[in-house]
Amino acid sequence: MKTKETIKQRKVRSNESISAFKEELRALSFEPIYGESVKDIIMRFTTKIQELAEQYGYEIDFPKKAEVETDGNIYYFVYNIKVKTKMSVKKLKISIQYIMYDNNQWVGLITGIK
Repeated sequence: MKTKETIKQRKVRSNESISAFKEELRALSFEPIYGESVKDIIMRFTTKIQELAEQYGYEIDFPKKAEVETDGNIYYFVYNIKVKTKMSVKKLKISIQYIMYDNNQWVGLITGIK
């Protein structure tokens, strides 16, 4: 009987969910980030995401490049990040929209998390 219990515990641990982490990332979508350049906003988003991951005990691997689409003064970036939990590695897609407005000022918004 003891063996079955330990097997169940292993399965539960290996199927660790990051849904609470994803919900907190979705909450960031209501907080636009303003900056003087896209690079400035990317650094701020990266810092916020890393701080949030540290609260959960996760590590984040950001990609070197993102998928980029442009539409005038609007840039759409899709980042495929890896979230390292204690038991496994999960993959997330974070979509961020960067918009240029008055006098070359920028705003960044998280538009989706999958």
